[in-house]
Amino acid sequence: MVIEYRAYTMKPGNLGKFYQAQVERGFDGVMAPLMRDCLIGYFATVSGPNEQLVHLYAMDDLEDWRKRYADIYVLPEMQPYFEMVRPLMLKQENKFLTPAPIDAISPLYGAGRDWRPGGTTLADLQRVPNLLVEEQTISLVPGGLPKYWAAYEEHALAAISPLETNWIGCFFILIGGLHQVFNFWYFDDMADRQRRHNAVAMNPRWQAFLDQIRPLVVGRDSKLMTPAPVSDMSPLFAGVAPV
Repeated sequence: MVIEYRAYTMKPGNLGKFYQAQVERGFDGVMAPLMRDCLIGYFATVSGPNEQLVHLYAMDDLEDWRKRYADIYVLPEMQPYFEMVRPLMLKQENKFLTPAPIDAISPLYGAGRDWRPGGTTLADLQRVPNLLVEEQTISLVPGGLPKYWAAYEEHALAAISPLETNWIGCFFILIGGLHQVFNFWYFDDMADRQRRHNAVAMNPRWQAFLDQIRPLVVGRDSKLMTPAPVSDMSPLFAGVAPV
């Protein structure tokens, strides 16, 4: 199992145009193998980089990824779409993640779990209109991952119950900037996020975990996002109304 992580940073004012381009292109035809059975979701930042769109795909392995993308960029029928969206962007990022080796913090992927579009959705956006997705990145010293996982199992697992129902997954980088851990959660709103993180932070076992990993951590970043407002781009969540 590999997770492809893509981040498109748009030129100011172009995020809505990018969404509209997806709708005009459609989600069948050439794009069906990418969108229909491996897309986790597109998420637009509301904090962190402005007008950035993160999208995640779950694939069997790197060969599966290669087959899905084979020739797509040179197909004549895709050229009008590429010519439309590329001028909207400032930059693109790409990396590959793999599920954490701790089952409890990767409930949708790993250890035989493989959520795909059409599976049980995590929330209905009609009922939770202010839902937020958080991406947290923890950068470690080279070689720090085994010690990080060991500390997590020793201390953190006993403290994370306030977040357990909100996890999309915990992953680490397979290809890209190495020695990084990615957590993805979803919350009803900002207050829900704050309440759950505070409950974890107050647990003495969590403090013991932080004390143990402090020499390993060289950076930590977080950004908040909302699911794309196009149903085919947000299969994790129900109740998405197309633009």
